[in-house]
Amino acid sequence: MNLKTLLKREEPADEGLLEPRHEHCLSCGADLDASHLYERYRVCHSCGFHFHLNARERLATILDPGTFHEDDRGVTSIDPISFQGRQSYRSRVINAQRRTGLAESALTGTGAIFGREVVIAVLDFAFLGGSIGIVAGERMARAFEKAAARRAPVITVCSTAGTRMQEGLLALMQVPRVIAAAQKFSDAGLPHIAVLTDPTTGSAYAGFVSLADVLIAEPNALIGYAALGELQENAPAELPPGAHTSESQLEHGLIDAIVPRPQLREALSQLLDLLMNDYRLSARDPKRDGRSARPTTGAWRQVQISRHEQRPGASDLIGRMVTSFVELHGDRVGTDDASIVAGIASLGGEAVVIVGQERRREGAEPNGWITAGGFRKAERAFGLAGKFGLPVITLIDCAGALPAVENELAGLGSAIAGCMATMLSSSPPTIAVITGEGSSEAAVAMAVADRVLMLENAVYEVLRPEDAARILYQQPGLAEQAAERLRLTSTDCLRLGIIDATVPEPGEGAHTDHAEAAVLVRRSILRELTRLNALRTKTRLQRRYERYREIGSTRSKIRGTLERRMAHVADRIGGAWERLARRNLRRRTDFDEDANIAV
Repeated sequence: MNLKTLLKREEPADEGLLEPRHEHCLSCGADLDASHLYERYRVCHSCGFHFHLNARERLATILDPGTFHEDDRGVTSIDPISFQGRQSYRSRVINAQRRTGLAESALTGTGAIFGREVVIAVLDFAFLGGSIGIVAGERMARAFEKAAARRAPVITVCSTAGTRMQEGLLALMQVPRVIAAAQKFSDAGLPHIAVLTDPTTGSAYAGFVSLADVLIAEPNALIGYAALGELQENAPAELPPGAHTSESQLEHGLIDAIVPRPQLREALSQLLDLLMNDYRLSARDPKRDGRSARPTTGAWRQVQISRHEQRPGASDLIGRMVTSFVELHGDRVGTDDASIVAGIASLGGEAVVIVGQERRREGAEPNGWITAGGFRKAERAFGLAGKFGLPVITLIDCAGALPAVENELAGLGSAIAGCMATMLSSSPPTIAVITGEGSSEAAVAMAVADRVLMLENAVYEVLRPEDAARILYQQPGLAEQAAERLRLTSTDCLRLGIIDATVPEPGEGAHTDHAEAAVLVRRSILRELTRLNALRTKTRLQRRYERYREIGSTRSKIRGTLERRMAHVADRIGGAWERLARRNLRRRTDFDEDANIAV
């Protein structure tokens, strides 16, 4: 079925005109005459170039056929400030209406994606550059309000150059107007997914678009606040290749994904299924205890196993544990730390948010160091989990926070604290699994969970043994002794009450069989998740507070007094023995000297 047939099923033929058909690709020159991909999606089959679509064409490629119903078509206004220019603004609006079949640049209404009701708003670049004036702003605001009332998700598809200048400050005020409605919608715990097409600039990008829960862009789309011409005028040199495109935005963590047009409908459906998932796991025996620990090897040997090059990383475990996974990218302030993998997944039929520390991911910092952007990325994922009520699963394996000046200036301390505080205050259930080496505050920031698990050969440490030996003993070569004294093994952590249970490993370690290791981790997570789901939210949050409030508790006056007195007694006894030993040594020395003189 081609695009024209779909459009006929959506609207009468006299409303909305197809973009001009091209016989050859504007990018590579390929013949498009018999291209099914071009006929259906206006995408070149040879190079993947995405041609522009008008609003109704967009709807035809996203929504189920025949499900779109337009809202607020009667909301109109022409020339609200009587703008005077070389061409009458009123006539420009009327011409745009006749040419596009739209009453305004914003086309809003309801429809369905794979049977799920959505409220959708499309900004059409063909209508005065997709600019936003008071009518478009009113329609967008109404779309968010209607979605909140119907408990439906919002999909916005943007192709816009920004504010409509001919409506002056009234147009500019549409930015807070739409944001106010979008924020109220967001407070209701409903998802907003924004699709960014070529171009998306100006007030929309600096407004409701950047507040969306998930940002998806088409390939090679022009995206950013400023127009490309403005950037070129103000740049001291020629702009680098690919600047201000969706690819550049993804690289810098400003959007979540680039999805080609033919896969967009399925991607939106998958996201909506996960974000609006209402399934919860339950168990016949939620009180079943998972505490277990087999005898482990020495502490230093366990450190080496936890760092094994073949040990499964977060991506490997996630890929084997879940049935679907939509990865989220970036911290939305300019970085996308590859050492943190985050996304929404389906685990045992329940939607969860997974955040993994990826020690050996391609493009990650050496040896699993995490940057400030990585902690902000995790914090953003925790925030989404809280908004949609999705349980949080974290997989911990890192060397620590990257010790670099540029990382400090990027707000490392604030990022770690914010990440930890957000996870501690998250209302859904949280589970952390130490899968490799959990080191320093970088590990703790993502491990302050309701339940903390640990693979048998994993380690959880205040800092790496090599660093501890260098600081405490001034001898890095004493790392093995430091490892023994730091009590960092899974057995030690279980005995100290730092973790709740250990997860067995296959063979000589998880590195010997990734598939079996993933099965064991998944089974343990599901067991703990069903136990947490059985608790009331208020009870679970109170237990979480008490857990971290009481770790290493010194609140018992009697116990504290006894420990203090016993320590003083032991110190005095130890001192007495030391003095007696020195006295005996002096006597032996004097006797030996007297014996030598006698001889």
